[in-house]
Amino acid sequence: MDRPINLEEQDLRHILFWMPHWLGDVVFALPTIQALRAHLPHVRITVVAHSPAHEFLSHHPSIDSVIKIPYTQEDSFWSACEFARGLKKYQFDLAVMFPNSFRSAMMVWLSGARIRIGYQTEGRGMFLTHPVGALKDSKSVHGTEYYSKLVSCLGINNVEVKFEPIISEKEVTQQEELLAQQGIYPGDFKVAIQPGASKPEKRWHQERFGILCQKLIKEKGAKILLLGSDAEAELIEHVRKFCPREHSLVFVGLNMRVVLALLQNCQLLIANDSGLMHLGAMVGTPLTAIFGPGSPQTSDPCIESSKKEIITKSFPCSPCRHNFFKECKPSPHNKPFCIEDISVKDVSEAVDRLLDRIETR
Repeated sequence: MDRPINLEEQDLRHILFWMPHWLGDVVFALPTIQALRAHLPHVRITVVAHSPAHEFLSHHPSIDSVIKIPYTQEDSFWSACEFARGLKKYQFDLAVMFPNSFRSAMMVWLSGARIRIGYQTEGRGMFLTHPVGALKDSKSVHGTEYYSKLVSCLGINNVEVKFEPIISEKEVTQQEELLAQQGIYPGDFKVAIQPGASKPEKRWHQERFGILCQKLIKEKGAKILLLGSDAEAELIEHVRKFCPREHSLVFVGLNMRVVLALLQNCQLLIANDSGLMHLGAMVGTPLTAIFGPGSPQTSDPCIESSKKEIITKSFPCSPCRHNFFKECKPSPHNKPFCIEDISVKDVSEAVDRLLDRIETR
């Protein structure tokens, strides 16, 4: 049984949250941070986060300060250790680590935090003062619930899945004005398209995204905003070729706060199972999400059901371990069949269902 912590007996002044690596997991962790903030309103909360999550976390109402992780996977192990030891100056009383890796636990131990909470995985119990037993059904538990269990030893058992506003109305208006300068106006039906994903095998065909954009432009007069990272610029430009210039704009490599403001200007987001999908859900943009190897059971976008449509073939092997293609055979286009078999018709009909619900509310 996990050892409880009596908060009344602790003099907690500064709490550290070590954030997950992936954007979607960062979103899933936020309700837990908000719950702790509500429970301990006067404690200072600092998060350590990877880029680009630090760009929007720095303005979160429940977070006092953000420290960007300066090293990458290519940097040496000693670079990470030097960074972690440098955190001692902040005198953390308690640390909660969301990642399950041995390395993250060691980094938090090096930070000097007096109380250290994390899941007891990968033999890292030696670095934790309060290890939390791994959930037996972790493969079927949604990410928000999985992370919220970490603070149950603090007596926080009810974590509401909601998101405090991060982007200001001023920022949303600024992006609205910039869009207007480029020929996309407030009254236009704006659709954000995100054809990228963390792995190529999780991406729906770029040609199908292009055909879908053509369909949205022709049938609904849509204006298309193509979003992605710098690394996805070539992929996005390929989709752009399907769209008339006056009906589409490309946005790559933007600050995450700008991306969130753009999403709040859109009436619809169509995205692969990705971090951007979860960011769109977080700010309330109606969403059509394309799931292939992933599972909506564990990573369902956190937005009310009436504002989302999930497209998945629900193959019995999903969710897989993403060991492409050792667990399944590739399609002729080198995609897993769980993503290959999703047609333009499937996504288009899901969009229609979603828009019908939104328009009749």
